[in-house]
Amino acid sequence: MLGNNISTVGWPNCGEMDIMEHRGSELNKIFGTLHYPGRSGGNADGNTKLITNATTEFHTYSLEWTAASIKIYVDDLLFHTVANSTSIPFNQEFFFILNVAMGGNFGGPVDPAFTTATMEIDYIRVYQ
Repeated sequence: MLGNNISTVGWPNCGEMDIMEHRGSELNKIFGTLHYPGRSGGNADGNTKLITNATTEFHTYSLEWTAASIKIYVDDLLFHTVANSTSIPFNQEFFFILNVAMGGNFGGPVDPAFTTATMEIDYIRVYQ
C-alpha cells in the first residue's frame, strides 16, 4: 500500500506498507515491510516468516493498522509490529497495489528460463 499523497511528497515520504512480498529465489519466505523516511530500501522496517506452500496454496495475509501500531500477520500469526506515531507517515489515506514485480534490487535476476507467472487473489477485505 502507498500513501495517497505520493504525487505531492514522493516516496518514501508518503509511506509504503508491504503486507506481503516474496521473491522467486525464496518461494516460502514471506516479507512484511514498512518503508518511510530513514527506513526505506535496504534499511526498511520489516521482518520475514517461513510458511509452507506459499505458491501452491492460499494463505491469509493481513495488516492491523491503528494510530498506535501496525501489525503484520500471515495465517493469523503475528510476525512484525511497528509503533505508529505522528513522526512516521502512517496516519493518512493509503491505496492498494497488487502486482507481480520481477527483477530489481529486491527481486534479483530473473531466471532466463522463466516464461509465465500467475497471481491469484481470493479476496481483499478492508475493515474500519
